[in-house]
This record gives sequence, structure tokens and C-alpha cells, in this order.
Amino acid sequence: MSNPPRNLIGLSLLLIISAFLVVLFYRGLAEPDEGRYAEIAEDMINSGNWLEMRLLMHRYYEKPPLTYWLVATAFHAFGLRDWAARAPLLINGVLLTGLCWFLARRQWEKNAANIATLTMLSMVGFLASMALLMTDPFLALWFALVCIALFRGCQPGVYAQKRFLLFSVAAIAVAMGFLTKGAVAIVLPLVIIFLWLLWERRLAVLRSLAVPWAILLGIGLLTPIMLLLEKHNPGFFHYFATEHFSRFNGTRPTQIHKEPFVFFAEVIPLLLLPWTLFLVRAAWRLIAQRGWRQDTLSRFLLVWVVVVVLFFSSSSGKLMSYILPAIPALGLLLGRWGLSDPQDSRSDRILWNIGAAGLFLSALVIAGIWLFSYFRIRPLTIYPISGRSVFALIPITVMSVVLLARRGQRSFGGLLSLNAGIMLTAALMLSPLAGKDFNALLHHNSAQVYKELATKLKSEDQVVVFWDYRPALGFYTQGEYIAFQVADELLYGRQLEPERAKEIQDKAQLEKLLQEASGKVFAVVDPHDLEQKFRPLGLATVPTTIPSDPNTLVLELQPPLSQY
Repeated sequence: MSNPPRNLIGLSLLLIISAFLVVLFYRGLAEPDEGRYAEIAEDMINSGNWLEMRLLMHRYYEKPPLTYWLVATAFHAFGLRDWAARAPLLINGVLLTGLCWFLARRQWEKNAANIATLTMLSMVGFLASMALLMTDPFLALWFALVCIALFRGCQPGVYAQKRFLLFSVAAIAVAMGFLTKGAVAIVLPLVIIFLWLLWERRLAVLRSLAVPWAILLGIGLLTPIMLLLEKHNPGFFHYFATEHFSRFNGTRPTQIHKEPFVFFAEVIPLLLLPWTLFLVRAAWRLIAQRGWRQDTLSRFLLVWVVVVVLFFSSSSGKLMSYILPAIPALGLLLGRWGLSDPQDSRSDRILWNIGAAGLFLSALVIAGIWLFSYFRIRPLTIYPISGRSVFALIPITVMSVVLLARRGQRSFGGLLSLNAGIMLTAALMLSPLAGKDFNALLHHNSAQVYKELATKLKSEDQVVVFWDYRPALGFYTQGEYIAFQVADELLYGRQLEPERAKEIQDKAQLEKLLQEASGKVFAVVDPHDLEQKFRPLGLATVPTTIPSDPNTLVLELQPPLSQY
């Protein structure tokens, strides 16, 4: 395939980067994940103690602390702002993209490497995951660095000094990955490299002295840090290990995210959008051209994807984000075999057209979502969008016109331009331009309500959250709220330090709180719970001037009448 036109690629890259920046910085924190990680980092900044892990003042041992440290560093640099919480993700995404391009460029010819990297970069799974504040995007970076360093270090003819250097880089990345999400950063890359070397029939390379050196280096880096963490977070290591093992094998008392074995087979096509239908061409060419036999990088990437997907498919608990470490490898494979090769036969051109149809279909779906939202066709599923959001359709419209005018559907550059328009339009529809943060599809962002509530709160005021878990509320108000009948992930922390627990289980305790309050008491309620659960409590309330949204209503609670 000829090189895509540089001006078209440049424009497409500009739009893709713009989409990434919009989703990164032009919205509030989504519940519960983004609120959780921002709130823990905020506690570290406010307390000055970066070694204790606390969420809403309670000990929180679900994850190691590296993600919190990165976010806290951003807060230290830019202040306690929601956009600052995602600043580390920008660096993370750039580094991961650079690593993948380096890997592809070392093994494939320039045009194939560029197209493979651009394909990966412009997938929904890559852009969305790199812009969501969770541990998984950071794990994906360290995971990729381990795999790439080991892959390069195990190449035939590598000098001993270079192998020691690359294995040292892998050991450091393993330590960083472990401090991000635990043992998966160690176990899975080692399984990948072992199976790939077994396939290559070169297991003898593991006899190198660089292997025990890397093991000792990794242990040497992790041991003092883990001992320090255990000292400041008593019981952390035992809880963390037990919790994650029980989640995997399904022995956790309250199992969460339980999904069938085939869950990720259903998820992967969504993560590859809008390039999904090019999977057919990629698989056909990979098999027909025996790419998996001739190309060592393709073999390595195949092992990488299969190991990650099978491992997490075997877990009892599953979330879409769990397989993010496989997305870079999958994206590179898709781009290399699905999009970079020329269309050299009639059947191949048919497969290309099938893939291209997927992009046009994605564009139609995006436009359809806007129409459904604006005309309130399914308001409970797709929340109403503001009229000014019509400007969000400009990128997808302009790039569609450009594509059709240049008849670019037969070229990667043309399809990338349409994809760029799709990405930017989708990003703008998930931003405040739509009227509410993450309005059109994701219903877990009440940042604007929280910010307004924070301006009303005085030091003596209190906030009671009814039946919901809202860590982002704690971040925006920079204080701990009182939970009413909430079963959340803070149970272990409350049990460790019951004197810190701020929770209410019944109406009598709530009325006592209202009677003893020295300031105002605000109630945060999901409007869906208002009639069936909140009104039957018989509480006296006063409306507030704080605007509501489809997930959050703020009322002022009054003391019971018997007090007067």
C-alpha cells in the first residue's frame, strides 16, 4: 500500500489528539472509579502523608499506591482540580504510543509500522481507556514496557550488555506494574515471554545470567517499598493478596462483576471500534500469508493477546478494563494485517470494503445517538442533549465530506480521516458541550452538582448520601460525607477503625443527627429513589437552589417537628 498523504494524516492526527484532550480534560470526574482515585490522592495532599492509603478518611487496600502517587503529584503541581487528576494519563498515553511505535518500527517496514500504530491509537478502546482515571491504563504502560523489553532482549544475536540493560528495564517496569495493580504485572508477561520462546524453540535464551539479575533487581526494588507500605498500612499485603485471589476464583463473600467466560469475546469488538470489521481481513491475511509463521513479532503479539484474554476470561469477576493490557498488541496486529497491506485480489478488496463499511456504520450510529438524544426518543436510556451540541456533529460531517469527495474509502488515510471525525464528535458529545458531563451515554457524572454544593457548604454543615457510593462528592467538597444505608467498598476500612466510621443505618440515627447538628444538613439522593425510598422516610425537607441532574438531587434536611 502506498504511503497515506501526509496532510490528511496530519489533519486526522490533530482531530484524534483533540478528541483525546477533550475526554481527558473537558469533563468532571465519573463515579465511582475516577472519584475514588482522585479522592485518595486528595487525602494524601491534604494530610501530607503519601504512605497511608485512605478513601473518604477510611483505610483503603484494594490497590497498591502508584496510581495515587501519580495523581497526587499532579495535584501538587496544578492544584486540586478534576482535570489535573487526569494529567498523568496524558503522559501515560504518549509513552505507550511511543513504545508501540518503537516496537513496530524495529520489526516491520516503515509504512506498515506507522499504519499499525495509527490503527491502535485511533481505536475506541485505546483512546477511551487512556482517558479514564483508573489503574488499568497505567498497568497497560508498564505491562507493555515489560513485554517489549523482554522481547527485544531475547532477540537472537543480542549482546550480553544490551540484554542485561533490557532485562533491567523489564525488572523496573515489573516493579512499577506491581505497585500499580499487583501480581498480574509479573505473572502474565513472564508467561507470554515463556510461551513465545517455546514457540520459537529458543528457551535456551533464558539461561542467560541476565535472568537471575533481573529477578534480584525486581525483588530488591519491591521489598523495601512493600515493607514501608505494610508499616503505614497494617494488614495491607494480606488483604490485597486475599481480596484479589478471592475475586479471581469466586470465593469472595460478595462477588462483584460476575460475567460468563465469553464476556471478553463480546467486549473486544467494541474496543476495536470503528476498525472492528477489519478483523476479518486481518485474520484472513495473517493465515493466507502465513504471517504467524514468518513474522516473529506477529507471533509474539498473538501470544500476548491470547494469554491476557484467556487469563481474565478465567476470572470469576470481569470488567471491560481488565483486558486493556492486550489492547496495544491487538491494535498493532489489526493495523499490520488488516490495514497496511495492499488490496491484491478481488476477495481481498471485498474484505477491505467490509471493514470500511464498519466505519460508515459507526458514523451513522453516532449521528443516530445524537438524534435520539436531542429529540428525546429514549430519554431514560440516552439522556437529553443540549441544542448547542449540534456543533459536535461538525467534525464527523466535514470528514465524511472530505472522504467522499476524495473517494478515499479505498485508502487507509481516507478511512483514518473519517475515524478522526467520529472520535472528535463522540468526545464532544460526552462533554459539557452536550449540557451535562458525559451526558449522552454515561450516566455517572454529577460533577456540576457537586461543585455547586461545595460552594454552599460551611464548615459546620454536613452531607448525608442516601443509598449511594459517591467518592467524587468527597473530592469536590474536600470532606467526608455521611453514608445512609450504603454497602460499599469501605466496609473493611470501617471495621479496622470503627471510631472513624460515619454511617447511619436507620431513621432514628438520622433524626438524632439532625437534632444535634450545628449547621445545615444536606441530603444527596438519586431522583429514582425519591418516591419509593426517600419519601417514605417522612423527613422534613427544604428545596435548595442547587441544580439537579438525572442522577443527583440535593435537598436540605430539617430537624423533626418534635424538637420545636
